[in-house]
Amino acid sequence: MKGGTMDLKEIQTFIESDYLEWNTYFKNQDKKTEAFAIMLKISEESGELAREVLRSFGYANQERLNEPSQLDNELADVLINTILLARCLDIDVPHILERRMEMIREKIKNKSKEKPCEDCGC
Repeated sequence: MKGGTMDLKEIQTFIESDYLEWNTYFKNQDKKTEAFAIMLKISEESGELAREVLRSFGYANQERLNEPSQLDNELADVLINTILLARCLDIDVPHILERRMEMIREKIKNKSKEKPCEDCGC
């Protein structure tokens, strides 16, 4: 870990080694079963993240509002399981993120070149 932060490759290495040693649920399954199991886990973790987001804006019963926030932990769980799914599907996360960011940059660049609407000037 460099300066208190990890780069994406360090995160992937942790997930592919330490995390999988700890969480044996995804081990020794065929690729299809593993992918389905990870998708179910992402759905579960996404629901928990949604609950925490709602709670952070006051949408929970009083008992839950008094509990410490788990927002960062739930977001991390979604990210970890998403990276696990990418690993299972042989997807290079840094590569796809880089490619997608370049596509977004192009869209932004092209949008700024568009002429304003005749009617509203937007």
